[in-house]
Amino acid sequence: MKVNSIDIFCEIIDNFGDIGVVYRVSKELKKIFQNVRIRIVLNRLDEFKAINKRVKDVDYQEIDGLIYVTEKYLEENIDSFGTADIFIEAFGCNVFEEYIKKAKESSKLWINLEYLSGEKWIEDFHLQESLIDSKTLKKIFYMPGFSEKSGGVIIDSGFLERKEYGAENREKVLEKYFPNCDFNNKLVGTIFSYERNFENLLEVLKDYDKETFLILMGEKTHKSFSEILQKKLTENFGKIVKYGKITMMYADFLSQEEYEEVISVVDFNFTRGEDSFVRGILLGKPFMWHIYLQEEKAHMDKIRAFTERFKESVEDISDEDKKVLDYYLNLLEEYNDRDTNSFEKGKEDFKEFFENFDRIDFICKKYSKFLLEKCNLVKKLYKYIQEY
Repeated sequence: MKVNSIDIFCEIIDNFGDIGVVYRVSKELKKIFQNVRIRIVLNRLDEFKAINKRVKDVDYQEIDGLIYVTEKYLEENIDSFGTADIFIEAFGCNVFEEYIKKAKESSKLWINLEYLSGEKWIEDFHLQESLIDSKTLKKIFYMPGFSEKSGGVIIDSGFLERKEYGAENREKVLEKYFPNCDFNNKLVGTIFSYERNFENLLEVLKDYDKETFLILMGEKTHKSFSEILQKKLTENFGKIVKYGKITMMYADFLSQEEYEEVISVVDFNFTRGEDSFVRGILLGKPFMWHIYLQEEKAHMDKIRAFTERFKESVEDISDEDKKVLDYYLNLLEEYNDRDTNSFEKGKEDFKEFFENFDRIDFICKKYSKFLLEKCNLVKKLYKYIQEY
């Protein structure tokens, strides 16, 4: 299929996840479709301005060859702007009616990009058609996932470059973002989460046989640690707090690219949502995932589905490693088992996570290799479009 234009619609609700994914996909598509006009349509700009410091508060702007336009502005100018050959509806964001009406007459492919899921049933729905009233426009479901038969996960070249650079330049990157901090002989990790209680983690690390340095990222993470640390006997140096053998730093907000540089050089990453979680697993380092909370604990079904796919993908490991993996995946479930985002103490125990850190690191590297080789979403999407 010859493509001249692509539109990507994204509705930002209350977090950075959706725009983070769309921003990443659009940048990678531009590298593949270099001469294709790509527009990203957003309902608002606040979160995008936070993750990309070049974004301005205007209705229409171009950054690195990509056009960003507000939904309101596109709607007001739809007659002159027109539609695209392909348009992507990210996460059921409901493209406005006038656009759909025109697209049924002039567009070729409507891609319904769903949320990432490990559930097995998505493999049967991936690339299936949804019938619409049009002779020229076809609508398909694109189901991102953790298996070869699914749509895969977003693996963009920019991230891979930062991953490779970080592997060879740990000290340089840490000095760039956290000058004058002492990381020598310390286990270094990042924490990025929704509101939660981290007391269990701190109690394990304060007496751990190795000193640790935790880089605390995001307002909700800062709030979570402040809630606990005000009750502990700590040494407070402004942005840096010490508790036992732990040094913690309240980091400033980073852009998407800056965040990726940092997580590529540390030893482990606690991630949240979807975008940072996928970066965490692709790095092949020990990780924890704080999944987005859903009503009636529906998020726990998603966690269990992911752990099942994880197990399937690293079956060729020793019996001892399998025991460690069982513990690790159970810890991941306990870490997320909640009805609300609160500061209530959980039941997760991180002792074995750090005692078996090297084994978990080995397992995560195997899993990352599988995803990198078999589950590249943009490559899969590009292949589908080319063969359409």
